Parts: sequence; C-alpha cells; structure tokens
Amino acid sequence: MDVLAHIKKEHKEFKKMISQIESAQGEKKKEIFREFYAELNGHHEAEEHVVFPLVRKSAKGKDDEVVLEMIEEHSLGRHQFSILERTAVDNETWDAKFSVLKEVLNHHMEEEENTFMPLARKVVPKEHLDSILDEFESVLETYKMKKKEKLQI
Repeated sequence: MDVLAHIKKEHKEFKKMISQIESAQGEKKKEIFREFYAELNGHHEAEEHVVFPLVRKSAKGKDDEVVLEMIEEHSLGRHQFSILERTAVDNETWDAKFSVLKEVLNHHMEEEENTFMPLARKVVPKEHLDSILDEFESVLETYKMKKKEKLQI
C-alpha cells in the first residue's frame, strides 16, 4: 500500500468517527471526539511533514497551489477544533460547531482525494509513494500522542 492509499483508508475511518460523534452523548461523545482529534491531528501533521513537501517539490506553478490549499484547509480545521476544544460538549452550540468542522473536513477529504491525490500520482513516482509510508506512520503516531497528552475537552 502506498501512502496515498493509506490516507484514503484513514479518510474512511474519519468519516465513521464523525458519525459516531454525531450520535453519541455526554462522556461517550467526549471520548470519541478526543480520539478523533488526536487521530486527525497526527494525520494532518504527517501529511504536512512528509507528503505535501514531496509533492510540492515536484509540482510546478498552478499545481503548487493545490498543495498550498490543502495546507490552508488544515489550518481551517485546526481553528475549528480549537473552538470545539474550548466548548463544553453539553453546551447547546457544540453540535453546531462540530457540524461546521464536519463540513470543512468533508470538503477537504473530497478535494484531497479528487484533486491532490491525482496530482501526487502524476508528479511523484509510485515507488517513492510506497517508500514514504513508514515515515508517514511514524510522524502520525508522534503527533497523535502529543495531541492526546494536551487535549483538554
């Protein structure tokens, strides 16, 4: 499995977790959200440290904009996560705030799969996409653990 296939697989897991958060209540909602937050943070950091720089190095001009947009969308997600982190799960606005995050993330995952991944496959040799999977997973785990340690919700 190459790194892009791995990312797509993680996207499916994130969509499941989003549904679980939406249907959960109280402590269970907090627990799933904490896990989701840590997993997604690790995923984004790994993309930004391993995958995006590789594609950016090979992409030119307009294609480079695709990578920059992916990074900006991560920033949008981080911002919405920070708002949720400061809002109690039982606050009447929490679900609405989570709905905004869901929209941002669904848009991002769709664009990543339909625009970024085809670009990455075009500009990066397959064997290189295969060879960076271990590095991606290592960075993912490191940042996931850091986020779990700091998460306050």
